[in-house]
Amino acid sequence: MAQLEPRYKCEYVAGAGADNVIKASAGYLHAIIIGKYVSGGVIEVSDHASDGDGNIKVYLEATASDTGFPKTILVDAQFDTGITADLTGSQTNVTFVYR
Repeated sequence: MAQLEPRYKCEYVAGAGADNVIKASAGYLHAIIIGKYVSGGVIEVSDHASDGDGNIKVYLEATASDTGFPKTILVDAQFDTGITADLTGSQTNVTFVYR
């Protein structure tokens, strides 16, 4: 019998804010989809179940370009404790694809 691919879940975060818990236990972050350009936007993703200031594994800053959105960034990283994101600098419209 063929083995099926594991299913991913999506968590959409509409606006800037600290401690957006994507998953409160160990997980796997497949991708981050940035919906639109935000000048000075920052996305930090920590290996933590509640506090985005923990062990930062992903740090993304807005580029100087405002073209080509939405952008999908493949992460493919294991998070041992949890997945928590801090969106700062007015970053908006971000979707996290995880399991």
